[in-house]
Amino acid sequence: MNPNDLATKYRLLNSSFKKTMIYHIGIDAGFFTEYTYMLHAMLYCLQHKIQFKLYSDDANFGWEKGWEDCFVPFCEQVHEPFHHTYNTHRLPSWQALMQDKKLSKTKLLKWKLKVTCKNIIGKALAFFTYGKPVLLNFQVTFNPNQRFHILELGIDGDYLHTFQKLTEITWKLNDTTAQECRQFAATLQLPPQYAGCQIRGGDKITETNLLPPEHYIRLIKEKTAIRDVFVLTDDYRLFEQVQTLAPDIHWYTLCSPNEQGYVNSAFTQTTKELKQKQMARFLCSIQLLMDASVFIGSITTGPSLFLLKKFYPEINPADCLLKDFPQASVLPIPGRGRVATKFMQGNLKL
Repeated sequence: MNPNDLATKYRLLNSSFKKTMIYHIGIDAGFFTEYTYMLHAMLYCLQHKIQFKLYSDDANFGWEKGWEDCFVPFCEQVHEPFHHTYNTHRLPSWQALMQDKKLSKTKLLKWKLKVTCKNIIGKALAFFTYGKPVLLNFQVTFNPNQRFHILELGIDGDYLHTFQKLTEITWKLNDTTAQECRQFAATLQLPPQYAGCQIRGGDKITETNLLPPEHYIRLIKEKTAIRDVFVLTDDYRLFEQVQTLAPDIHWYTLCSPNEQGYVNSAFTQTTKELKQKQMARFLCSIQLLMDASVFIGSITTGPSLFLLKKFYPEINPADCLLKDFPQASVLPIPGRGRVATKFMQGNLKL
């Protein structure tokens, strides 16, 4: 191990802490939402000198070993099955729950009581299993609006600076996934210089308004002279649309012609073989966007938000002013949706 490697420094620092937290990743959200929550929990632990451990045996993006199906491990992993049921999300406040008009107050109260009971049982099981108090997911609180100081890891800055450092520690594909990604990428025969963007369909339309393909085409032509563009999309019809709208651009994608929109709940129920292939193709697409000379993405979609945060300030948000990005990047999806809608109303005649 290279002692100067950031991941090595993290492992040494993390293992030196006496208190312990076990974080359950891959519960019920899309990959990048789950990944970001995990980074927030890691940062919480670093701030409070708590050793971070991971439970991912049932991760909704995995098929056999959870995190290690796709990535190199960066911390100790645990495998006690009680985490599946009793190590869950932090509950939203009652005020936040009341804003959900879809469910009655009675149903919300029953749900909150049920989750509270699970949390209590989880704490008890963790204590009896590990012989000491152990923090679980629901005990993490995170405030991104502060300056972070973890000098052992070279962290001394705001949220985006810290986010980028934590991705250096965690974002390392394992050999098998990296090889699969290379095979997928080879089929495209991309030139050395290309641009990238994500155009999202699928279940995202239920959360916020989607940007029209014409908007991405206009931004690509404004931001760069490059006319080779890789598109991450979950709906092949959108890929066909940009080809029709801008035939002067050479478009590339790994999306299959039979795909008509990603739905997370459907993906998590696919077979092991199909999930493995889909994750490799998805991660290959992310890697290709990381390597693009220019990337244009929306603040309202998980992969694009991840890439914008990772490469800030050298970024091109599609639906947010660059100066507003740091504040917008830490908002929940409804807040980012409002920022994007306001931006689009002022910059595009819909």
